[in-house]
Amino acid sequence: MRMHAKSGALLAALILAGHAAPVLAEGHLLAVGGMLRASNSEVYEKLIELAGGRQQARIAIMPTASGSLGSSKRFQAELQALGVPAERISIVGIDKQNYQSTMNDAAVLKPLAEASAVWFVGGDQARIARALYNADGSESLTLKAVRGVFDRGGVVAGTSAGASILGATMPTAYGVVMDTLDFGVAAKADQRGTALLKGAGLFKAGIIDQHFDQIEETSTGRAARMASYLVGQQPARGFGLDTNTALWVQPGGQLQVLGEGYLTVMDAAEARKEFGLYGTRLENVRLAMLGQGDRYDLGSGRIQPAEGKAAIEAGNEYLVGNQLLTDLSAVSAVSRAVLYGLADNTATRQVGLMTRYNPANGYHYGYRFVFSEAPGFQAHSRFHDSLTNYTVQNVRLDIAPVDAFLGDPARSSPSDAAASRWPDAVRAVAFRGLMTSDAANRFEPKRALTRFELANALQMTLAAEPVLDQLPKLADVPAAHPLREQVEVAVSNGWLQAEGRFDGERAVSRGEWALACKALVERFRRAPLQRQASLSDTAGLPAPLAEAAALLVGEGWIEAAGGRFEPERPLTREEAAHSLARLIGLAQST
Repeated sequence: MRMHAKSGALLAALILAGHAAPVLAEGHLLAVGGMLRASNSEVYEKLIELAGGRQQARIAIMPTASGSLGSSKRFQAELQALGVPAERISIVGIDKQNYQSTMNDAAVLKPLAEASAVWFVGGDQARIARALYNADGSESLTLKAVRGVFDRGGVVAGTSAGASILGATMPTAYGVVMDTLDFGVAAKADQRGTALLKGAGLFKAGIIDQHFDQIEETSTGRAARMASYLVGQQPARGFGLDTNTALWVQPGGQLQVLGEGYLTVMDAAEARKEFGLYGTRLENVRLAMLGQGDRYDLGSGRIQPAEGKAAIEAGNEYLVGNQLLTDLSAVSAVSRAVLYGLADNTATRQVGLMTRYNPANGYHYGYRFVFSEAPGFQAHSRFHDSLTNYTVQNVRLDIAPVDAFLGDPARSSPSDAAASRWPDAVRAVAFRGLMTSDAANRFEPKRALTRFELANALQMTLAAEPVLDQLPKLADVPAAHPLREQVEVAVSNGWLQAEGRFDGERAVSRGEWALACKALVERFRRAPLQRQASLSDTAGLPAPLAEAAALLVGEGWIEAAGGRFEPERPLTREEAAHSLARLIGLAQST
């Protein structure tokens, strides 16, 4: 045991000494936007080259972001197929289960001490972050070892989550389309609206985001979230990578694009942002799109199109005019807007929409995106391998909320919102479709909330999934019912009770609301309620319900005049709206 301890201490000292020694050579960074295909020889060959070549490379694979070793083993096999000897590739033994016991274990980190390249696989970047920093916020031995590879002149690389972790700040991947516009930048990971976490700090020029061409369900709307979270950042620049596409950062700050897709560079230094009742409004975000072979100087911001690209002169555009793009969350829709609606088009403005709807009654709303030519706008292109590859710079992006008629949402807010105790809460909730008005645009704030309406509000707010082994069999909610999925989510998660029938039109009691609201608040905020109130009329209630009521009243989520909770009294729609608005920071406690 003593010898083992000395060996570990010696290795730790070597890792730390390597990190603390004078920097002999600045390293390289290689960030991939996810879904790197084995056929992308340009990216693989660049990684191997920067690692020292096939026979000299020592590549350490970090599996921490993934839920299994599958992607690490596949990458290992792909490197071997390209001629890297198996003994020169290691999978570091730090995963999502054991990171707390391994992230400061020098014996586990030995491959990093010897590596000329580090590769972070994809998955959840928050898992990697937890292995890079100790509980007190100090750097773990893992981060110091990774930085040691960089300081020795090696390459630190990664795909998807493994790309985002390279920056000093990184975005989380939780949520669905438009979340950051609807709910703002989140305070912590796993909340609606993108959160920004601390990354490895190797890339200091801005934030790296990935899956920008939105190939997967969880990736939709990433251009929208980047535009929102960049405002106020230092520096306020973002680098959004398409899948199977890489950015290579060289010593000295030169960046080059590799692979088949595009790198979107956003700059929000001069942007203006408002967040309020009707979501997010953004003005004057600037962006550029760089294709294969294009270069970008991180210091000056200068863009150098790849060799062979020619400027698209006025009168030589491929397309004449454009039309409204109705779904900017679709695959490559933002690229289409910039490249074909603006760069290679006679038009100087391209308009698109990102929308969301409520299945209860088809209510829909969204955001209008306007891409336009800013001063200094330029576009270059070349035709290669039957495809046109572009470079576009100095595009302006403005984003504004719109109602179903593509107008100002304030003009179509519920006609009776002013009749509520909390009119702004009603307006905020109604705009986002968390609760909706009737066909006559009446919210009916004093009316009792129904169980169908509550199930729908829970799902619209939490975007949760059903618990498959707890799915209810309900005789009164057929498969074709528009709220079937919402009811299944609410019941299978235990937020609402149902045995055989759901009784969706029945009024929700304050007792039912207590259980549902507790789940709503704790799941949305990712933190438990703690402060309890003393209530005089809950002694005979089931313990979970009584506890929920005490916590909600104690923390101001629901009123209890004179200490009486009145669990059987119906809950009004305005009471539910007030709680939902408070969740997103647009209402105060009761």
